[in-house]
Amino acid sequence: MYNHYEYCEAIARNLKSIQHSDADRHYFRAIEQTDLAELEQRMSTAHGMIMIAIDGSFSSFQHESDSLIQRPTYTIVIARQTKVSDTDTIFQAVADSRQTMMQVISRMLCDAKSYKSGCDLIDPSTFQLEGFGPIGDLFYGVILTFSLAEGVSYAIDPSMWL
Repeated sequence: MYNHYEYCEAIARNLKSIQHSDADRHYFRAIEQTDLAELEQRMSTAHGMIMIAIDGSFSSFQHESDSLIQRPTYTIVIARQTKVSDTDTIFQAVADSRQTMMQVISRMLCDAKSYKSGCDLIDPSTFQLEGFGPIGDLFYGVILTFSLAEGVSYAIDPSMWL
């Protein structure tokens, strides 16, 4: 089973460009409905490069959807703080973030081949990479979205029924 938050936090703790720790936070979690102002407030002490994991499984069901099998969208944001808002600095922050994101994607695909952390459920054909920012105190970077190969399980858990 793929756990987006746990997997992304492990990456954030082990990737040199992010180096998240309990004392020096560079990793943040959100759900799709998280208010941007609330997320920015939690990021107020962040600096350098950060990762934000957004788990779309909390909002995957859409009213009047044509799909009988929903496929939640998961999101990873990698962004670096800039000191000024000039174009060259912004483009460099996006390029650095993209380089780090390519390492995240490589790790995910290697883990998928090794059947680690549920990454074998990730559908690489759904990967979409875009520029992102600004957020917080001049953070710019890239955003990766993807889905799992299988949709939400509709299996009934008998222990939850009378």
